[in-house]
Amino acid sequence: MKLQMYPTYQEATFFRRPNRFVMELQMESGEMIQAHIPNTGRMEEFCFAGQPFFIAPASGKYPYKVIATSYQGAYVFLDTIKVNDIFGALLTRNLIPAFRDAADIRREVTFGVSKFDFTFTLNQRPVIVEVKSCTLCHNGVAMFPDAPTLRGQKHLADLERLAREAGYDTHVVFLILHAGAQRFLPNLHTDPAYARLVLSSQAVQLHPYALTFSDPATTELATLRDVPIEWETLRTNCQNKGSYLLLLENPSEIVQSVGKLGQVTFPKGWYVYVGSAMNSLDTRLKRHQRTQKTRFWHIDYIASTVMPVRKIYPIRRVIRLENALANALESISDDSIPGFGASDSAARSHLFYFCEPPTANRHFVELLLTVRTQIFTINS
Repeated sequence: MKLQMYPTYQEATFFRRPNRFVMELQMESGEMIQAHIPNTGRMEEFCFAGQPFFIAPASGKYPYKVIATSYQGAYVFLDTIKVNDIFGALLTRNLIPAFRDAADIRREVTFGVSKFDFTFTLNQRPVIVEVKSCTLCHNGVAMFPDAPTLRGQKHLADLERLAREAGYDTHVVFLILHAGAQRFLPNLHTDPAYARLVLSSQAVQLHPYALTFSDPATTELATLRDVPIEWETLRTNCQNKGSYLLLLENPSEIVQSVGKLGQVTFPKGWYVYVGSAMNSLDTRLKRHQRTQKTRFWHIDYIASTVMPVRKIYPIRRVIRLENALANALESISDDSIPGFGASDSAARSHLFYFCEPPTANRHFVELLLTVRTQIFTINS
């Protein structure tokens, strides 16, 4: 049973993403175009030079919109605006076992100050469903959200309240738009507050479902299947501890004194620092963002003082991965600063140099996703 979301589409390749709403792409003819992105997620795993994206004609400021891409052997549907249409089609065709024979279906209904995607009755009971699109799926592990979502946190808290106080059956459906999903993990790394709400919610029922797209604009509705939640992984690792990567930008070559290392030359470019905090990760990350601090670690001499911290990547794992990450980064970076941050480490360095932004380096992003999806298991 097919559901075609767009009658036509074209393929183009990624050039850059100037902001959350616009992508610059190159057509097969060589023409450069701008396309609207109806998905404001980070999509870091897709945005690399030459990555294929699929576009459909659009009205408005931009002549095209980005509707899909491909990743690890499957199409990934990116038009989050259309996701409720997909869920509605599944619901009305009785293709969702948990909601079979739903009646009185309504969309976008407000309860108090919150609006939810669907309400209906099931076995004469009132039901509220919030639908979340999930496009982040790496090595079979789907994660939501890919960026902090205050809206998602509020929805979850309000659904819990409506279930307890008003007697509604409340549900969150994570529609995973990648056929390769085998497991689902609330993204404790990018939004630990949402992950903690998932763990504490007792009355809200969670349903991760995966769908297959036969082409960039067409889904096979009958392929809908349940994806198990990694509850044990979530409970074990949703803590204020783990490892982290700091992304620093150095606008020009500098020479800086760094503790016992002495005078160190830092070429212009980008740096990734590997650290860990197995007692208070959040406090450590805040420290790295302060400009005024006592210089205790090597990183204190450069982070937020002579080099701005452009991005922080927490990795909430109860096992220490600092040295293993350092060894992995050594193999994909352009260089490293010998001895930096490695006084008590077997690794050569914990600070790695990149000529270009690591966020544009596919190997870097894949390493990050691999360790975040709990697959990175080499000894540290």
